[in-house]
Amino acid sequence: MEKIESTEALLAWIVDFFADNFGNSAILKGGMSLRLMHSPRYTNDVDYIFVPFDSKKDAKSLVEGALSRVDGLHFESTMNSKALRILVEYGGRRAQIEINAEKECPSIPMSSSLLTTPYGRPARIVRVMEPGVSFAHKIAAWNERELMRDLYDVYQYESLFKAVPRMDVLLMRLKKARSYKNVVAAKDLDGLVDKLRVCAENLTEESFGELVPLLESSELAGLSFRIRPAILALCDKLKNL
Repeated sequence: MEKIESTEALLAWIVDFFADNFGNSAILKGGMSLRLMHSPRYTNDVDYIFVPFDSKKDAKSLVEGALSRVDGLHFESTMNSKALRILVEYGGRRAQIEINAEKECPSIPMSSSLLTTPYGRPARIVRVMEPGVSFAHKIAAWNERELMRDLYDVYQYESLFKAVPRMDVLLMRLKKARSYKNVVAAKDLDGLVDKLRVCAENLTEESFGELVPLLESSELAGLSFRIRPAILALCDKLKNL
């Protein structure tokens, strides 16, 4: 059994393991894909789309078979209509893997070096969800949940990565938007832009309590003054796309 020094080291191990065992079938998305694009936000789970698969059950048997061959690794799987979730415990650390299955998913190649090489693992070429598609899904996720970590990721796509959201994906998500607890999701583009604008205009330095465990204090300082113009610029962009 390997010595895993931190949750971050376990996440690096998972990314390396999936790249080595599943290659282009495992498409990385979510917070870990942003880490490979220089985002500073920490996360404790890894999200994948497995392609081309008919169902999560097919991916489940494949992934569980590979994990079961790792000496000293323990895992527990649960599956519902949303995702397959695998809680992994290895080297005294724990992390969650979330998996969905699709027949196809737009993706681009990306080096794993930013995450894996600090822990002595090789730089591999992994597939990550195409940024424009990821951006659209992240905007839609914020609309449904209004979580500050989603808004921060939207800011990263807009300001750091200069990505353009795929409007066909965003409009589809808006039509099917679900409202989570205490949130009223916008169902069309005008409503979404209005929500984003109101949120941006009301941001203060006290708005980011949720992000305290996920960002260094140097990144949190003055964050409202950086996020606000980026989100307002995105609102103008969405009106013209």
